[in-house]
Amino acid sequence: VPYGPGSYIPHSIYCNVGRCLTGEAVFREAEILCDIAGGVVATFPHERDFVNPETGPQLLRYTKRNPDMPVEDQAQFWRFLGDRLCSAKGGISNVGSYHGGGSPIMEQIAITTQYDIESRKKLVRYIAGMSGGDREALAKTLTQPEKY
Repeated sequence: VPYGPGSYIPHSIYCNVGRCLTGEAVFREAEILCDIAGGVVATFPHERDFVNPETGPQLLRYTKRNPDMPVEDQAQFWRFLGDRLCSAKGGISNVGSYHGGGSPIMEQIAITTQYDIESRKKLVRYIAGMSGGDREALAKTLTQPEKY
């Protein structure tokens, strides 16, 4: 939303909707990663086992999946996923991503208290051919600047 000489203020409804959707999706993203990775992320050997002269060469041999990618990169990828999904930091990151911009319930409250639901009701009535509909309901709310 334009504000003053060359400044802009983010539209609070759009910000809250975007934040609400991304915050709620963080656990779904982790679920997808977990589904794709399988149990390897939780059972992958520790990095110190890879640098151990007795176990390292065997681990590199048996953990190699793609012959076109260095096995060290593959191991690093599994450690990264393990950190993201199985560690304390991963849990903190998930909770922080969910609540970091504010609690989702507060975002929903902000959306519902600021959103012009009445004009949307009139627009739906118009689209459905009902009485009380207003074809211009959406245009009116989009062209009128918000008061700050």
